[in-house]
Amino acid sequence: DVIILVMLPVDGAPPIMVSLPRDLYLPNRCTQLYTRLNANFNGCGTEINGATLLSGAVEDFTGVEVDHFALFTFDGFEEIIDEVGGVEICVDYPVRDRKAFLNLPAGCTNATGAQALGWVRSRSTLEFVNGAWRTMSDVSDLTRNERQQDVILAMLEKAAEFDSPQELAGVVRSLTNTFTLDDQLGHSDAINLAWDLRGLKPSEIVRLKIPVESYETSAGAQVLVATRPFDELLEEPIAAAVPELPE
Repeated sequence: DVIILVMLPVDGAPPIMVSLPRDLYLPNRCTQLYTRLNANFNGCGTEINGATLLSGAVEDFTGVEVDHFALFTFDGFEEIIDEVGGVEICVDYPVRDRKAFLNLPAGCTNATGAQALGWVRSRSTLEFVNGAWRTMSDVSDLTRNERQQDVILAMLEKAAEFDSPQELAGVVRSLTNTFTLDDQLGHSDAINLAWDLRGLKPSEIVRLKIPVESYETSAGAQVLVATRPFDELLEEPIAAAVPELPE
């Protein structure tokens, strides 16, 4: 899945967070055909690497230029969560998903990196209610998008706890093997950007959902198709935040 943070060049417009599901069916610049979004990460032979091709697909769909790209592996995700002391995950009932190695008690848990990874990866979450395990309602691949955003926003709150850029820099440098940045974003630039983002309050970030419907391709693959253009989705938070100009 791809998560993007959109900072609109419109006074008063809020920062926007949106997830693009991995199964979103979009044009692929390499194949000139429609493919799942995650297929772009395969790149285009020796000419275009996966990050570049994926960024192009995101730009084509959203109309928003991708300024920077960061890639986290599963192991890297765990290490980052552990380094900052975990993140809080709250559930009404005990939950589990054996495929995702998820097992959490009811209530709020200061989750380790492994627990948080299981939570954001789970697509078949079970909950223990009235003495029996049952499938948690409304859980799907799209649920993972929401959980991933929750964890990122929790990490943003963690960043606000650092007392200085130097303290933040020390943590980032200790984790340089856990993520990959685009070649236009050095570690010092990433640290400065992360420090600036401390000013964002999670409550001020608008979380857009891309409306999708299931679609079966001619080859029998199950994919997702967006039912509204992305620019229409952006108009709503802008209109809500920016007063209409007098006629």
